[in-house]
Amino acid sequence: MPSPGSSTAAPTEQSAAIKMGTIADAVSAGWFAGTAKPDFPTGAEGKVDIVSSGPIVATSGGTTVPVALRNGTADPITGIDVTGAAVDAAGKILASGRSQGFSPASVPSGGVSLGYVYFDLNTKLPANAKIEFTVASKPLEGKPYFQDLKVDQANAVGGAITGKATSTSDNTVKGPFGVHLTCFDQKGALLSSQVGFASPDADLSKGQSVTFQISLYNEPCPSFLVGVSGYGPL
Repeated sequence: MPSPGSSTAAPTEQSAAIKMGTIADAVSAGWFAGTAKPDFPTGAEGKVDIVSSGPIVATSGGTTVPVALRNGTADPITGIDVTGAAVDAAGKILASGRSQGFSPASVPSGGVSLGYVYFDLNTKLPANAKIEFTVASKPLEGKPYFQDLKVDQANAVGGAITGKATSTSDNTVKGPFGVHLTCFDQKGALLSSQVGFASPDADLSKGQSVTFQISLYNEPCPSFLVGVSGYGPL
């Protein structure tokens, strides 16, 4: 039975050969662009689990906890959904939150994906609350519904992150196009995460692009990574 915070795949003969990818691999593949170079833990082979999490971040839009997930299974995954239960020192559940998408949305074997768990506007969590994560995902089969774009550039300009992403899919990719911005501190630790949107919100053919500008709302973001995704045909 899987332990909390992970989902388990059936063992395969390939499991011993799983290569745990790095952020540099993801940037090279075009799934991310930005300035951060975090080094995430390997995680457990045969599981999809959270390998790093950041601080509890309270904003006017709600409370979030940034997370990094690794696919330690032998097969690509999609449909990632993470639940976060905030508990106190006695194990009492204070609140339950849920992820708002991950980037990349389709994660290869050994790959890392970034996202956050969101708690609603009325949730006020103590900074020292413990978050227990439960991960669900699906095997990637056929044409993926969630389509990752190639992030051509991501730039810190004033108090915002701007950039461009291009469809490399042979299929039409539909909006809205989510822009997943993750900020890191100077040591490469998770700091915060948010989702904005790129434009135009129109169907993209292969080679067509969208642009984006995501405000930092005067919050610190010493280094960052950006991923962009849309939707494919059902």
